[in-house]
Amino acid sequence: MNILIYDNSINDINQLKKCIDCFFTSINEPYTIQCCQSSNELFSTIHLYDLLFLDIELSNENGIDLGMQLKNKKFDCIIIITTHFMKYAIDGYKINAERYFIKPIDQSEFNLEMTSIIHKYHNNLLGFYDSKISKNKIHFKNILYFEFFNRKTIIHLINNKTIETAYPLKHWIQITKDTFFSQPHKSFLINLNYISALKKNDIIMFNDDLIPLSRHFKTSFLKEYENNLHEVI
Repeated sequence: MNILIYDNSINDINQLKKCIDCFFTSINEPYTIQCCQSSNELFSTIHLYDLLFLDIELSNENGIDLGMQLKNKKFDCIIIITTHFMKYAIDGYKINAERYFIKPIDQSEFNLEMTSIIHKYHNNLLGFYDSKISKNKIHFKNILYFEFFNRKTIIHLINNKTIETAYPLKHWIQITKDTFFSQPHKSFLINLNYISALKKNDIIMFNDDLIPLSRHFKTSFLKEYENNLHEVI
């Protein structure tokens, strides 16, 4: 994992580095750490990093404003806010920050929260290669759901595009085994991370698509949905 720290306090940077070193050493996960104190450097290099620790109280800039710009540019980098003041933490939701840490950072809390971050990081890398479908790797995080229709499976992507495949749905059930996909109906396999709401007999996805929840699959689906919620919180 490639990590970038944006902070203008040397003491805070050093303390954060110690937390990072301690955590990644304990889980035997490879990592690199770089620091920057310039927004120009931040925007020109952010594509090289998987994780950004972003301070809010900067000398001549505001971390939330920088985070909004990153969000608008749609970078995949996971953002974690660092701040001395609890009142700023709620602003992290504006930039889709994954977590926030109050300085000085407590190591035990850091380890606990970072375990979930690492899990999400590895999930984001999951996907498949199939030259019959695409010349590039298709990541599971970019798939809303699979739909079996007319003896074909249609892959619905988060960018509103679709990919038609000749594979049956059972092929995709096997491909996505032990991931964050679950089957709510004989004709659907959905990404649990993109559920907006659950109704008695339907599931509303983030794009407002309505997926049927059949009686046959309901018990197992709800159990998998609940387990996934515990993993991502």
